[in-house]
Amino acid sequence: MKFGLALSGGATRGAAHIGAMKALAEAGLHPSWISGTSAGSMVAALYACGYSAGDMEKIALSLDRKIYDTDYLGIAGGVLQWIFTGDTKWDGLIKGRKLEMLMKKLTKGKLMTQSRMPLAITSVDINSGKTVMFVSSKRKLRDGKDTIYLDDVPIYRAVRASIAIPVVFRPIILNGMRLVDGGVTESVPINVLKKMGAEQVVGIDLGYSGQRRSEVDNILEIGSQSIDIMSYRMMKYRTTKADIIINPHIYDVGMLEVNRIPELIERGCQAVRNNLDMIKKAINI
Repeated sequence: MKFGLALSGGATRGAAHIGAMKALAEAGLHPSWISGTSAGSMVAALYACGYSAGDMEKIALSLDRKIYDTDYLGIAGGVLQWIFTGDTKWDGLIKGRKLEMLMKKLTKGKLMTQSRMPLAITSVDINSGKTVMFVSSKRKLRDGKDTIYLDDVPIYRAVRASIAIPVVFRPIILNGMRLVDGGVTESVPINVLKKMGAEQVVGIDLGYSGQRRSEVDNILEIGSQSIDIMSYRMMKYRTTKADIIINPHIYDVGMLEVNRIPELIERGCQAVRNNLDMIKKAINI
């Protein structure tokens, strides 16, 4: 049975998506459509370019905190500008260049239209508030009041836009738009998969789901948790929902705790294994 897979954001917690896909593959379940927001966009993009869950696990285990390139010069300049002028153009703690170049290398610079399977990646134009949906094909999609669809964009640029957690990552400028994390409007991109033809959709949500996190005590965690809470509230009122949403409940992992990637992969894997019967039922197997 064909089904779509929608992956949420979650920064480093996104490694749990790899575990989830690993467990799905072990059960012989392979999505025919895939979408992702923020960290989920990285996993979705790699899968759509032919990487297996095992391949992605190796990549994830090779990462360290240096992948987050803090913009120290920009921070210092922004603070000084604010002190002396009362204004500042500083727009993010992390440049995101290293992650962008890694994705460019891994995807070989392919365009969205060159994806091996239907792919959707979300971002938001922070100036207009519109969702900007990068898709592998616009054939079944039409721009609307709140959504713009783009397909003539390199996959790695779409991912870079999608991971730009406001304040944490610097936005990117594309086609005159200032793009940030897709989780601002679409935390688990389900609807777009339905529009692209997927009748059944499995969602993997790594975000906030009502728990208290006492360690949200710095600008990085506050920015990430704010998106998660907002997304959680919005998900309750979505008119179109996944046939099943799995939440591995990994809210206790900080966005920069790359040392816990092996644990995250295992927890994502276990979450799917624990719900495998329900997943099969949801996609009519």
